[in-house]
Amino acid sequence: MIKSLLDFLFENTCKYCGKAFSPQEQGYLCPSCLSSIEKHEFFEDLPEIPSVDGYEFFTKYEGVARELILLYKFHSVKPFSKVIAEKIREDFSNFVNEVNPDIVTYVPVHFFRWWTRGYDHNEEVMKHLNLPYRKILKRVRYSRPLARYKKEEREKRLRSAYKVVESCKVAGKSVLVYDDILTTGSTAREVAQTLKNAGATEVYFYFFLKES
Repeated sequence: MIKSLLDFLFENTCKYCGKAFSPQEQGYLCPSCLSSIEKHEFFEDLPEIPSVDGYEFFTKYEGVARELILLYKFHSVKPFSKVIAEKIREDFSNFVNEVNPDIVTYVPVHFFRWWTRGYDHNEEVMKHLNLPYRKILKRVRYSRPLARYKKEEREKRLRSAYKVVESCKVAGKSVLVYDDILTTGSTAREVAQTLKNAGATEVYFYFFLKES
């Protein structure tokens, strides 16, 4: 508590560029570095993800954007949810209009992850997008952060990790799912297959970042 108060009262050093700045909502990344996160145009062919009918993402998992995600997810810098939402709002809205889904949702974290972090990082972004969304998925199988595992192990740990909330009807519906990072596509595939097993007709994804 005391450290947080001091962060807001005095100049902080940007974790990325090392320059001092006076924090407003957070004291980790300076406004100059945050303003450098922009939409990246991907011209190369994107790999297909089984069971996913289409996807879009905002920028690459590198530089300031990578630092932002690491701080947001693993150091509980909750104000970054608003930063991410502000960055992607227009592009995300355009993708919503393009695919015209019946339901907009997000990839949820396991309860234990929510309890230790204090929030669901994907849902917090959805709250700041100011678009209608529904929580239709639940993570029922816990795993340590998947970044440490290769694709085969990720797929093993994600098997049957999600289920559709019983009260939510997705049969005959198209669904757009938000997630923070596209790495191997294992999470997207498992979520999409879960939704299609429940009767969803189409599943699309929007990612904030694409890992190289």
